[in-house]
Order: sequence, then structure tokens, then C-alpha cells
Amino acid sequence: MSRSEPVRLLALCLLVAACSPRRPAEGASQQPPPQVVLRGARLVSYEGERLTLSGNAESLTYQRSGGDVQATNATLRIPPGTPEQGMSVGTEKGLDISAPNMEGSLASKQLVASGGVVVRTGEGMVVETPRLTYDAVEKGARGNEGVKVRGPAYRLRADRFELSFPDETFTFEGSVETVLGESGRD
Repeated sequence: MSRSEPVRLLALCLLVAACSPRRPAEGASQQPPPQVVLRGARLVSYEGERLTLSGNAESLTYQRSGGDVQATNATLRIPPGTPEQGMSVGTEKGLDISAPNMEGSLASKQLVASGGVVVRTGEGMVVETPRLTYDAVEKGARGNEGVKVRGPAYRLRADRFELSFPDETFTFEGSVETVLGESGRD
């Protein structure tokens, strides 16, 4: 056996060990790793030739098999629209949604933003909530963990909310407090 033979044998053993399947650790998730992981991702989405969504994320993972997407420190921008394009109140001048965590499904067209969600409209409304669920099919959002809304001349706080953009209805439930006038104080 030449001197290089033990080195080759060791390298072969390491290669086989690295390629062989590993047992998952006790309590580890059985979900496969994402098929795509992007760092510093910029997002753009179209319907035909019309831009419907843009944004960025510190990190974005995509699971092709189910169409699941997860993003961290993400901001999504819905561009300004018109009522003919299916846009409604709060989106005529655009809308930004920012959150530390976003999880969505391309199949169900739903997005859950969490960890301190901030929504800003071009009209000057700012919405803060711990968690928001958006349904692109229904074109609505809802949340059950409280919401604070500030506008140019009002403030509102509620336990739960539901927004329907096509119907232009905003429903606030539970303990609801509204203050009209100066919105600078909380």
C-alpha cells in the first residue's frame, strides 16, 4: 500500500459519510429543506403586463412542491391603482406592508404577516397589528390580536378587524376606541 492509499481511503470514507442520508435529530421537523433560499431578495409580481406587487426581503425561501414562501424582514408594495383595476379605498396612492415575518402560499393566495406588522397607505393611514392575514382571492385582510390605526385626523384601536377592499368595508370588533381630531398622540 502506497503512502497516498490511506489518504485516498480516508477521503473516500468521508465522501460516503457526507453523501449518506442522516437520521433527523429527536423532535426535528420532517419537512424537507426549501428548494430555493434567497438573501437580499427583490420581489416583483405581475398580472399580465400590470405590476401588482413589488418589494424586498432580507431572506426568502421557496418550496416548489407546495408553492410555500417564507420571508424575513420584508416589505411589500401594492402600487397605486384605480377602481377599474379592482383597487379600492386605501390603495389609490399605493400601500406598503412591512413585517419581520411573512408566510404565504401561491396555491391558496394567502399571506400571513407577523411579528409587528405595519401597513402604510399613500393617503397617510398607518395600521399596526401583531399579525395580519391577507387573502388575495377575497381581497381582504383580518386579524384577531388587536389593531391600532392612525390617520391624518383620527386614531382607532380595536381588538379584532376585518377589511374588505372590494366592498370598501372596515369592521372593527371587541373593545373599540376612536378619537377624532389630532392623530399625533397615542
